Formats: sequence, C-alpha cells, structure tokens
Amino acid sequence: MEITITIPELLASQALAKGLPAEAYVEGILGKIAEATLARSRDRERLRGELAADWESYQTTGLHLEEAEVDDWLARLEAGEVAELPALHV
Repeated sequence: MEITITIPELLASQALAKGLPAEAYVEGILGKIAEATLARSRDRERLRGELAADWESYQTTGLHLEEAEVDDWLARLEAGEVAELPALHV
C-alpha cells in the first residue's frame, strides 16, 4: 500500500534551505516523530510497572509518606537544599 502526501510549502522550503529533497526531509521528520512516540510509550509502560510494584509494596507493608511530609520535602528541594526523602512509616 502506498501513501501519497502533499508536502506543505513550509516544509518544502525548509528542505530546500538544507539542500535536501523534500521527500527525504519529511521522511526524516516522520522518523523522529515515530522514535519519540515509541520512547514515550516505553516510558509509560515502565512507569506503569513501577507504580504497580509500588502499590503492591504499600499493600504488603503499609509504609507510606503523608502529604505534609512530601510537601515539606519538595519545598526544601525547591529552595535549593539537598534534602533526603523522609523515612517511610506505617
């Protein structure tokens, strides 16, 4: 199956300025978009796995931080302090 695209004038002029055929320039852009989309998908799946493991750990141990503790820690980081994450507790 062949897909035909019309290259917008802006992309064609950018390709010309770089001395590239417009089709090759667009293919390069599409390749970068595909790579970025795949990387985001991998990151999202990695995060889902980490969250699932963290939730399971919480359900097993009950260890957690309270909102005020996290807010204080983040405020210290924002102020430029080197602040360790508070200890988890039940």
